[in-house]
Parts: sequence; C-alpha cells; structure tokens
Amino acid sequence: MAQTTITINGNQYDLKVTFKFLSAFGIVKNDFENNIEAMGNIVMGIVGGDVFALTKALSAMSGKDEADVQADVENAEDLEPAFSAVENLLVESPLTKKTVSKIINPIKDTFDNMDKKMEEAMKDGSLTAKSNTPA
Repeated sequence: MAQTTITINGNQYDLKVTFKFLSAFGIVKNDFENNIEAMGNIVMGIVGGDVFALTKALSAMSGKDEADVQADVENAEDLEPAFSAVENLLVESPLTKKTVSKIINPIKDTFDNMDKKMEEAMKDGSLTAKSNTPA
C-alpha cells in the first residue's frame, strides 16, 4: 500500500489511498463511467490547486475530521508539499495508479495551456488587472 506522512501546522497526517478514500469521492463498485469522472475531478482539483479538493483528500486519506483538516489548511504557510504528497499517492497507489496514469497528463496539459494563454493575454494587453475588477 502506498502511503506517506506529512505535517501541516505541526499536525502529522499519515496518508494512504484506501477504499474508504475512494468512496469519499463517490468512487464505487460497478460504476466505471462515473468512477472515471470522479477520479478526474480529484486529480483536476489537486493538480489545479483547489484547497477544497485538498482538504477532502487529506481528510479521506488520513481519517481525520474534515473540519480539523480545514483549520490546518487555512492556517498553513505552504500547501505545496501537501498537494504534491496527495498527487504522488494518487499516481503510485495500486488502487488508483492505472486510472490516474491515463488522465493526469491531459489534465496537466490543460492547466499548462491555460497558464500560457493567460500570460499571452497579459502581455498583449487584452487582459489587464483592471478588466477583472468589478466596476
């Protein structure tokens, strides 16, 4: 079983991918189509830096109460190690490895393309900080 330990705000998280983790995200027996979509949502959230996806994943992977995890996440100085640990577990765990290996690169490519388009828009002036500010 793939597992790792991280610390957030001085609290230790022993993380592992289990069937309980999978069911927390709606991944269930005999529902391949929905399971692929759910796994895609998990990976997209983690790769994209979604703190809500991270909080839910940390809670499901550690067995800690989601409210306690949320408090640690809210007060963390750096969440990158947590995002990386969750992503690595999803890539390495025998329960998720095969599915994640098929979807992670297209998801990462999508985020990379979004970043490039945003950078280009900022450079050419078609998107400015002022244009994103409500009147």
